[in-house]
Amino acid sequence: MLQQRAKLRWMKEEDQCSRIFFRKINARRASQRIYQIQNAERNLLTDFNLVVNEFVEYFSRLFGGTRREGFISLDFLQQYTKHLITEEDVALISTPVMRNEVRDANFDIDEDSAPGPDGFSSGFFKAAWPIVGEDVTKAILEFFQNGWIVRQVNTTLITLIPKVNIPSKVTDFRPISCCNVIYKAITKIMVKRMQAVLEKLIDTTQNVFVPGRSISDNILLAQELLSGYKQKRLPPRCTIKVDLQKAYDSVEWNYLMVVLRLFKFPLPFINLVDQCISTASCSISLNSGIHGFFPSTRGLRQDDPISPYMFVLVMESFHLLLKWKINNEGSFKFH
Repeated sequence: MLQQRAKLRWMKEEDQCSRIFFRKINARRASQRIYQIQNAERNLLTDFNLVVNEFVEYFSRLFGGTRREGFISLDFLQQYTKHLITEEDVALISTPVMRNEVRDANFDIDEDSAPGPDGFSSGFFKAAWPIVGEDVTKAILEFFQNGWIVRQVNTTLITLIPKVNIPSKVTDFRPISCCNVIYKAITKIMVKRMQAVLEKLIDTTQNVFVPGRSISDNILLAQELLSGYKQKRLPPRCTIKVDLQKAYDSVEWNYLMVVLRLFKFPLPFINLVDQCISTASCSISLNSGIHGFFPSTRGLRQDDPISPYMFVLVMESFHLLLKWKINNEGSFKFH
């Protein structure tokens, strides 16, 4: 009976500034705190400083290290591409950014999205736009004019989300990168220009993050393709199942630049993308505190509006490499 009354009261009051609300918040925070962790040698670490060091070292290795150099050209794949950037597309992508675009990009960010390391949410910028709007607009327009971003704007807060009910290792946590609002507004403007040409670049076999397409189409298509694989009268065929472990985190930046050049993106736009991803630095949010500070040298951030579109271009290059390999050396046909 008491439990039912508590549930009814919570449903009635929800997020009002009441005693039960703050009790609920405190209880949730306590349950999400990390007091111990198991390291790679299976030793249990209970000292908080050692726990922090374990997380910082792991993610600094995952996102940091030395940026790889010397990726080969992928121009030999251009004959297999669906579309390459034309002069008309270049003119569209290179259109000067207008002041109203800056405001629209800021106001398009969800107010409930987590703030970055600076602590300012999208709701703050919307409410204070008459005061801060002019400075924010000038800062963003200066980036597009000069192609240089202030590193403090591009700092990232890594929030840890448990993958399992009782996480015991660092790998049991999923890192979610929280970017600053000003940075997200910058990449939202870039995304708007990419969306106009992305559908022409990406093959119809890819349906994720492409406007007007749905991933469910590929699920149905895969079922149709595999339904007749057991028939003996059909020619030899095979299916490759690729497990993309830490897919976003493992994207090499130099390879991404090669992919953008493959599709003939204009050099100024490529330089803007490189500036956005290569100046990132990270800290880890752990038990209501911010720990560590290290530069990032690889990977794409989940909270970055441009990341899904960069990733789908990388996957399109993988699709083209498979097509090239099969057409030149394979004994199987490509679906």
